[in-house]
Amino acid sequence: MLKKHRQEPLWAQLAVGAALALPIGSVMMLINGLLTGRVGDPGWWRASFLFNLFICLCVAYSMLAITRAVEKLLPAASIERISEAADWRAALLINAIAVSGVVLGCAFSLSLYTWLTDWDAWGSFMSHSVAQTEFLAFVMVVAAANWFWWRLRVRQDRLLHQAMEAQLRLLQAQIEPHFLFNTLANVQSLLERDTPRARLMLETFTDYLRASLGQLRHTDSTLEAELAMVRSYLTLLQIRMEDRLRFDIDASDEALAAALPTLLLQPLVENAIEHGLEPKIEGGRIRIRARVVDGQLDICVDDDGLGLDGPRRPRKRGSGMALPNIHDRLRTRYGGKATLTLAPQTVGTQATLSIPYRALA
Repeated sequence: MLKKHRQEPLWAQLAVGAALALPIGSVMMLINGLLTGRVGDPGWWRASFLFNLFICLCVAYSMLAITRAVEKLLPAASIERISEAADWRAALLINAIAVSGVVLGCAFSLSLYTWLTDWDAWGSFMSHSVAQTEFLAFVMVVAAANWFWWRLRVRQDRLLHQAMEAQLRLLQAQIEPHFLFNTLANVQSLLERDTPRARLMLETFTDYLRASLGQLRHTDSTLEAELAMVRSYLTLLQIRMEDRLRFDIDASDEALAAALPTLLLQPLVENAIEHGLEPKIEGGRIRIRARVVDGQLDICVDDDGLGLDGPRRPRKRGSGMALPNIHDRLRTRYGGKATLTLAPQTVGTQATLSIPYRALA
């Protein structure tokens, strides 16, 4: 895997290369012994071991040098895209680095061995078809191993993403009992003293349920659809909280068309209500703003509630998982290209969600 910045020291990278060279050199010697019929000759093993180990060390360090050169030359954004992309071009680049390392390492090792000793390593290699066959087999094994490793990574990432989405959609499908019961209790109470308002609350609650259940059938939605569900949710709470809750939603046309993972935005709004506005006696206002800036969809959820340093309410069962779940979904879907940050304001809290922009066709 390519990385722009590596924390492990150089000596550790060299040690890993040496540790890989030892078993690979032994395997290549075994293949050579089987091809030449000398696998049972202890003298041949003693004479050939250091030479094969030397070649494999040169190959390992050549791969390491080419990898570091590519990491230095390519921009960080390109390396991140290549490392995370489930694209055959990413596998092709990694394979090109590996095969180049094999070719360069073998050529360098033969030249260096010829220079250090009186034995013509290059001449011996060019005159023995077994050595050439072994080299081609080595190249093919390295290429196949890299291709298999890439396919395995792609499959694991896809399964992890599907499992995460299924788990979170299941959690969202389990409507919080106190929210459901409070809403129905409010409807029942209003029926006795304010029938039009009770009807409005029941209609809004029906719209909210229809929208949320519909979203569960899809992995991706649009910001426009997500905001429609959030608007129904806030309108429902506004009927219940009356003047204690006010909200504004402002999104550009470009932002409204953006693709957004299903049910990603609402937990931020629920978090602002539960921890910011509901515990505050006079309530407050929630502002939701969405813009597209430099290829990123930026969504801000501001509230003027109690803030991050305000007194915490006792947690209900299952609460406290909204933000960790969002972080997990962002990491699974976008890697390091998406962020969620919470920042204190003079009054209240601002939650900012930034993901790569993609218009949903």
